[in-house]
Amino acid sequence: MKNIQDTLMSQYANSPIICNLIDSMNECIDPNKSINDFYKFAFNIKTAKGFGLDIWGRIVGVNRSINIPPGDINTFGFKTKPQSFKPFNSYPFSAAGAGFNAYRLSDERFRLLIMLKAAANILSVTAPNINTYLRMVFPNKRAYFLITGHMKSRYFFEFIPNSFERHIIYNLGLLPRPSGVLIDYRESPPKGIFGFSGTGFQPFNQGCFAS
Repeated sequence: MKNIQDTLMSQYANSPIICNLIDSMNECIDPNKSINDFYKFAFNIKTAKGFGLDIWGRIVGVNRSINIPPGDINTFGFKTKPQSFKPFNSYPFSAAGAGFNAYRLSDERFRLLIMLKAAANILSVTAPNINTYLRMVFPNKRAYFLITGHMKSRYFFEFIPNSFERHIIYNLGLLPRPSGVLIDYRESPPKGIFGFSGTGFQPFNQGCFAS
């Protein structure tokens, strides 16, 4: 209450005990601080923390806890440089869905995930808008959306996505998908791909062919 004196009867208006009691009670139940805290820690997505972000996560449909396969699983596959798979008869094939690690996202990572999901929910899925969205998802990295044919498109990444980025791309499917369009994904870091001289690719016998 802002004007306490206006509510006091005249015979009590000058009583120090009553006035102090009312002032103390008014300070305790004053909602201004609670309203400011609620706006800062829950309502404003840019400053929300903890439970506030959990509320936003439920609103847009994402979870703070995620499952990501560990990056050091030894599985059979083709030889690459640096070698990421083991040769034949040494390790089993990769078992998709097995051996996943559970992680709890920090507030900053979870805030980013919420913003990305919210943007994906309202995005008009045209090529220019999708490429603008990709610049937000992968700042300082080269990722773009290409129209490759009639009702066909491709997401092209000139880098190897990290675990969190893979979760966004493949697990959550947050990259926009135009209705009825066939989408494929390519990961081709230029430094590991063989190609013509002057294009940033590797020389003969130093990398696989770019496809």
